[in-house]
This record gives sequence, structure tokens and C-alpha cells, in this order.
Amino acid sequence: MKKIIILIFALFLVGCSKEEMFTCNIEIDNNVQNYTMKGIYTIYYKDNFVTKIEKKEQYISPDEEVINYLNESKSLEYYNLNDLYGGYTYTINYNETSVAITSKIDLSLVDLKKMEQDKKIDKDYVINNRLTKSGIVRVYESKGAICDI
Repeated sequence: MKKIIILIFALFLVGCSKEEMFTCNIEIDNNVQNYTMKGIYTIYYKDNFVTKIEKKEQYISPDEEVINYLNESKSLEYYNLNDLYGGYTYTINYNETSVAITSKIDLSLVDLKKMEQDKKIDKDYVINNRLTKSGIVRVYESKGAICDI
């Protein structure tokens, strides 16, 4: 009887794993295009698969033309990502010196198979149409981010 109770308790613990999170931070000085970008990416995962990502990015430049370009290109980028793959919600705010983007990606709504086909994400980062924790770390670290994992 003790073995059965221990087995049930162990199965309960395994089946009830909770969502965890970590962050990745990036800061890029793009001297050629005259802007600085700072980003914080909060990645939520359960059982080593990403469930959602919250992104906060800020682009800063003294050049208003650069800011206008970044605002237009980022607005189009996020619109297209959501239109093509789903799962994205975002807001973009800008003024004459900065563009601030806040977005959330619900991975349960994202078409990862289409992203793989379109080569927007490496097939090695996805298992059974679920983005792996190690895969997203490689994505952000390849862009220069430092992850606290």
C-alpha cells in the first residue's frame, strides 16, 4: 500500500510541474545606422518547452529619420509576424528620439511548422511543434543577448 501511495504522489508531482521563467538581455550600439537597441526578453516555459515570450525593446537615436524608419519597419515586421504565424500581440510607441515595442507571443497560437518552412526558426529548435527552451536561448544568444539561465 505504501508503494502505491508513493507512486501516486510521485505521479502527481511530475504531472503538476509549474511554469518557470528566465530572461535574456541585449544591448546593441549600431554605429553604422546610428541607433542603440536595448531589449529584455522574458521567456516562460514548462517542461522545457516555451509557452510564451514577453519582449520589451527600445530603439534610441538622435536622428529622427532613423526613428521614423525603425517605427515603420518594426510596425510592418510585427504585423507580418502575427498575420503569417499568429500568436503576437504588440504595441509600438515612438517619439522623435525613440521607438518602444512591447509584445507578447503566445506559443500555443503560433504556427511553428510554417515558421520552420519559411526558415524563420531552425527546425532543431522545435520538437513536436513546440519550441524548446534551449532553442530559444540559442535564438537570443545568436543575436548577442545574455540569458540568465
